[in-house]
Amino acid sequence: MSRYDLAATHVVNKFLWSRLSADFGMSKSQYHDLVPIIPTQQVPIFNDLPSGRPFIVYNYINVGYSDDFYTDTEQVSYRIYGDKEGQLRNIHHYIVDLFKRYDWAAQEINNYVSSMATTDGDEHAFDFKYTTVVMATSPEPTTEEGGRQVAMATVRINYTHETQGIPGQINQGMRA
Repeated sequence: MSRYDLAATHVVNKFLWSRLSADFGMSKSQYHDLVPIIPTQQVPIFNDLPSGRPFIVYNYINVGYSDDFYTDTEQVSYRIYGDKEGQLRNIHHYIVDLFKRYDWAAQEINNYVSSMATTDGDEHAFDFKYTTVVMATSPEPTTEEGGRQVAMATVRINYTHETQGIPGQINQGMRA
């Protein structure tokens, strides 16, 4: 039976981290040995970071269904916090460019998942169809999170996934 504790957003976060660490030289060792793409409740541990260490706080929702009931859509908002506006803008624009490419971005995520050598298999249960940017806001004035500025990008992720164990459904959410 499939596990339901991993959302498509979590897989996309792993992909995003792989790209940020490769293209921006970010590493877990700079962040208390944690990946700096975190849910809201983990913010306090990142508030004491030295200057120049941006981090991302995410939140996601499942978007309603349409006639294509076999696909799922999640919408994830990435709030990028940083104390250097230029660095913040670079990461913000990078995220927008990375995910606005619709099926090209989805194919890159699928390729990333396929290349994962060590996994418990849950990431492989997802097949990404497209991503797009719903909205993005430029850096805002310093008002929160330890004097950091914040920019936001909201991304829509469309995918199918295995639904084993639910009566009347088989892999990929389709009927036999």
